[in-house]
This record gives sequence, structure tokens and C-alpha cells, in this order.
Amino acid sequence: METRDFFLEQFDTVCGFAHECIKGLTDDQLKYQPKEGLNSIAWLMWHTARCQDFINTLISPGREQVLNEERIAQLNVARHDIGTGMTREECTEFNQAFDIGALRAYCDAVAEAVRDVARTVTAEDLRKSVDSKQVYKMLEDGTIANERAKWVPGFLDGKNKSWLLSMAVWHMAEHSLGGVVCTRRVSGIPVGH
Repeated sequence: METRDFFLEQFDTVCGFAHECIKGLTDDQLKYQPKEGLNSIAWLMWHTARCQDFINTLISPGREQVLNEERIAQLNVARHDIGTGMTREECTEFNQAFDIGALRAYCDAVAEAVRDVARTVTAEDLRKSVDSKQVYKMLEDGTIANERAKWVPGFLDGKNKSWLLSMAVWHMAEHSLGGVVCTRRVSGIPVGH
């Protein structure tokens, strides 16, 4: 099996599990913040998709993000950052405004963009490190929106493109599976139904 095919298989598997974890949930259930320190399921979906959307531009420079002004209007949100470091109050305000149908469409579009990047980037290019200037641009272009998230570029800097592509699998597993299951349990929403 080619490495690319293996990645796509793993990514599709995690996407399938993530969809199962949110299947049948109402908009109110997706937006619910059960307690301090836990984000809503909608926020977890947003954060995961936003990170993937930005990471695609590091792996494939020149690629436009899926999030644009039209999508921001559809989502009914003013911000376009990745969400890292948001306060509980910011998350609450964000959850109240969100259009869940547009969020689902955005997540699906980003997942398709990840697949496209995986299909088109060469094995040789995947071994290359990302451009540090592109990474630190996060601090200027609104991808990072607050002081509490200024550590993110340093975390990403120096990583090669294959590491960043793999993030589409493990970051989604962390948030869309681990975070969603935890939020469901704390919220009293049975898992596996």
C-alpha cells in the first residue's frame, strides 16, 4: 500500500468515527458547554477544521483556505482564528451565534481539501520542513487571535510537511473523538446510541 493511500484510509476512518460521534445530535446539544474547561462539540468541530484548513496552506503554499468571507457570513461568526486560547465567555458567545448547518458543511469541505492535499503533494515535498515565515504569519493574519495562543507557531515551526499532514488524523482523533465523547458523557448524552 502506498503511503498516500494509507494516510487517506486512516483519515477517512477517523472522519467516519467523528461523524458517528455527532450523528443525531441537535443544534443545542452541539452548542452546549457542560462545564468550565470543556468546550462545546461545535467548538471542537470548528477548532479541528480551522486547524486543518490552515495547515493545508503550510503543506501546499499558495493554496487558499476553505474559510473565506462568504463562509464566515454563512457560519454567522465574526472570527476566523483557530480558537486556541478562547475564554469560556468567548466560547459561549461563539456557540450562540454559530450556524450548525454551515459548520457541518465547512467541516466537510475542509476534509475534502485535506484529501486533495494528500493526493497532490509529492513524497519528496512531504519530507521538507514548512517555511517558518508562513508559520509565524499566524500571529499577523488573525489565525491566532489572543496572547494565550502565541505558543502555537513555535510548536509547528521546524516540523516537516508529513508531520503536519498526519496532524489531520491525530488532531481530529484527539478533539473530534476524545473531546466529543468526553463532552457527551459530561452532558449526559449517551455515547454509542
